Amino acid sequence: MTGWFRCCDWRQTATLIAILVYTAFDLALWRVDVVSKPMKLLAVFVHEASHASACILTGGTVRSLEVNINEGGVTRFSGGWRRIVTPAGYLGGALWGAVGTTCCGTTPGQYVLVGLLGSGLLATLGLSLLHSSRLDSPLTTIGTCVFFLGVLAALLALHVLVAEDALRFGLLFVTTYISLFSVADIYDDCVARYVSTAAEKSDAVVCAKLCPILPARGWGVVWFLASLGLWFLGISFCLYLTG
Repeated sequence: MTGWFRCCDWRQTATLIAILVYTAFDLALWRVDVVSKPMKLLAVFVHEASHASACILTGGTVRSLEVNINEGGVTRFSGGWRRIVTPAGYLGGALWGAVGTTCCGTTPGQYVLVGLLGSGLLATLGLSLLHSSRLDSPLTTIGTCVFFLGVLAALLALHVLVAEDALRFGLLFVTTYISLFSVADIYDDCVARYVSTAAEKSDAVVCAKLCPILPARGWGVVWFLASLGLWFLGISFCLYLTG
């Protein structure tokens, strides 16, 4: 192809093949906990961190962020604009997956991604250690942060000492999983099912009450399509930057 986007040289081809292989691998082992559990907990962390970021950006205060071993999570906050904070979990996960995939296209972008993810993990670790008594399962949250900080450190070491592309393909595995999880999570929680009980309500149900121009499943469909679009854009920008 000519013009602003040229595809595909060997680096672009290798990147695209890696994304396809990672996606197939993740789907094949989706319910094998020994493999998928750590990645699902990271994806839940990104979901909750997106709620927290939206809260802070709209003037609120985050009291705690928690990741549970059952692959659920909760962000406790006060203030902020709930019409932004509520959908930020699902859409933020999809957005960060796309941004992360884009960052994988260049070495400086990979360093930025490590910095962003590492900072979020460190901030959550500090908050969890400081307020562990408020959390239902502090060890899961703390363990997730420590484990993935170790993963980032290992990828950087491999990048410097063994192979330059180790960081790119390692981060690409992480961002592909986050994007895939966001798409699947939105579909499962907000489209296929209607989660509204006294004990639990999906973000789509809450969003429909805050902004009733669409029913809960309607918001779920909008978020589902948006997450697919963001994933596609992230891959496209990554290939563009890689070429």
